[in-house]
Amino acid sequence: MSNPNVKRENPSFDFTNVAIYYILYLDMTKKNPKDNLEAKILELESGWKRTQADFDNYRKRSEEQKLNIISNANANLMLEIVPVLDNFRRAFSHAPNSPAGEDNFTLGVKQIEKQLEDILTAEGLKKIETLDQKFDPLKHEAISYEENILPADQIIAEIESGWSFDDKVLKPAKVRVSKGK
Repeated sequence: MSNPNVKRENPSFDFTNVAIYYILYLDMTKKNPKDNLEAKILELESGWKRTQADFDNYRKRSEEQKLNIISNANANLMLEIVPVLDNFRRAFSHAPNSPAGEDNFTLGVKQIEKQLEDILTAEGLKKIETLDQKFDPLKHEAISYEENILPADQIIAEIESGWSFDDKVLKPAKVRVSKGK
């Protein structure tokens, strides 16, 4: 309340000062609507960029998973076909020898086997080398260890071919290994 002893010349003086103070105070504390909109735009833009990055990561992950599924399916198919190549080789080792050399039937079947192997090789199938190789338990399966003139852990002979696909061993080569002397 005002002091009654003080005489005021303008009775609206208090109201005017209060009104001016109130307007200045509100103006200083009140945010500019333009600033508010700019902050909202920045917030929405930031959220959009995060969503876009998340979607890009999802797309890359999905593509990688798809390639892995295809690669695994191809490896499984190769694993099922590899015994056919081994059986071709076994059959040729037991084919009768004719005096005039190989007959047309044997030559035809060898060509079919070669064609199948070429197709699979073009798709990424690789035969595991055993000739003049040291025994590697990651690539070879030892069927027997035998005394031999070769140094220890040297492969003596291949019993069954080994195969790899995309640098993964599908089937280890079955081999005979030297114990040394």
